[in-house]
Amino acid sequence: MRVHAKLWKYLPVVVAPVVLSALVVPAAHAAATSPPLGTAANFAVVAATTVTNTGPTTVTGDLGVWPGTAVVGFPPGTVNGTVHAGDGAAMTAAGDVLTAYNFAAGEPCDFTLSNPDLGGVTAPPGVYCFTSTSVGLTGTLTLDAGGNPNAAWVFKTGSTLITASNSAVVLIGGATPCNNNNITWQVGSSATLGSGTSFVGNILAAASITLNSTASSTGSLYAHTGAVTMDSNMVSTCGGAGGKGGPTITTTPSGSTPAGGNISDSATVLGGAKPTGNVTFTLFAPGDTTCSTPIATRTATLSGGHAASGNVPAGAAGTYRWVAAYSGDPNNRPAASRCGSETVVVTPQTLTGRAYGLAVGVAVVTVPPTPDTGNISTTSSSTTSTPCVATLTGPVVATVLCANVTTVAFPGKSTASASVANATTLIAGPVITLVAAKSTSTTTCAGSSGTTTIDKLVVGSTVVIAVPTQVAPNTTVNVGAVKLVLNEQLPFSTPDKGLTVNAIHVSVNAGGIKLDLVVSSSKSDIGGCP
Repeated sequence: MRVHAKLWKYLPVVVAPVVLSALVVPAAHAAATSPPLGTAANFAVVAATTVTNTGPTTVTGDLGVWPGTAVVGFPPGTVNGTVHAGDGAAMTAAGDVLTAYNFAAGEPCDFTLSNPDLGGVTAPPGVYCFTSTSVGLTGTLTLDAGGNPNAAWVFKTGSTLITASNSAVVLIGGATPCNNNNITWQVGSSATLGSGTSFVGNILAAASITLNSTASSTGSLYAHTGAVTMDSNMVSTCGGAGGKGGPTITTTPSGSTPAGGNISDSATVLGGAKPTGNVTFTLFAPGDTTCSTPIATRTATLSGGHAASGNVPAGAAGTYRWVAAYSGDPNNRPAASRCGSETVVVTPQTLTGRAYGLAVGVAVVTVPPTPDTGNISTTSSSTTSTPCVATLTGPVVATVLCANVTTVAFPGKSTASASVANATTLIAGPVITLVAAKSTSTTTCAGSSGTTTIDKLVVGSTVVIAVPTQVAPNTTVNVGAVKLVLNEQLPFSTPDKGLTVNAIHVSVNAGGIKLDLVVSSSKSDIGGCP
């Protein structure tokens, strides 16, 4: 008989002579016998008191309760078979379950393991007993048939069987999950399969069986005196499984990303008979809560049980949904994640801006920004304008002052503009006269740009601009004590990247008088870019 090296570390020293005597017998004598199931072979679920389900569970095979009659949670669960609630068929199946349980309990041990956790074990065919009454599975149990098409396994626990989340039973060496019901778990009290577990074999539990969310079982659930409780599971008789393994698929979508960024998904196919094949990833837009119309599809080949979608550009903000579907292969049934189980939040850009017509700061005169849109901040498309009727009188005379900020949601654009029809200042130094000055600042995730046009600008007797002109950025002109910066462009990066554009910025520092005049100021920026 061939013994896998991984088993030796679990053999208790104190019982070594007894266990060794079982290990050295010829392989033909160390073999499990699958217990006869009788009519129960047609049932995926048999419980004594009740069957309770939450979520979209699928049961392939008949479902029975006896002597109880309660079957709860179908729908939303579905049964691809017949429901027998307290009838004669359920009573006969329950009797056959007891016969099978006693048969398995009476089989002699081929191996006795001291470690109560089967995670990481590679097990050849045989009957397995444990020195501990409670047995667990954390990770992967590999069942190796060694090329024997009639290989069978029986695992006997004194009390409980509990698997950790995402644990799996994997078949190799030509093993199939449903060759004459060849894998049996005889449980002294209750069995619990953790979330996402991919389990193989018929469970004969003396009391109850519980499957946590998204666990799957290729093999029937038989609870002799208690209930069977399910939650969004896949359960199938060996006949319903068609001789194929029932792997589960676990997924990890990418984290939150800004609109326009990349999102992705990855999948791991657990359990079954060494799954091969492909995983198809489909992405659904915000609002498609039923995952009906994909906006992107990616297919990847399983490698080592894993597959990845690669990056997919996200669009506008919202909650996107992935669905990952495993294709199946000759030895394994397909499996898919559920709509809504894989969500990715795409966050919006923050679009900001400000525009005003004119502002003056001087020792004796202060003109606040007029008219002023104020600081605009939004994640949606919007327009904020001031009526183009504003006028100023006094040391600064100006007419038809306008300000506007327009934002466009994804792909994201903020545009600010300001204009003044004409203005004259007599505050300090020579008279400054301008006609039709307009600035524009535009920011997208790709960057910022700005423009300024001025029809006419005169300082004292000096004509700076005589005809309508699109001024080059940061054009500096000095006329005596007057300094002018035309199309002044001031990039900034705090809090977001953006650009301030002033059509005209006048500075005077002469005779103890300081003047700071800004005409047609526009500011735009955007935050939350990928």
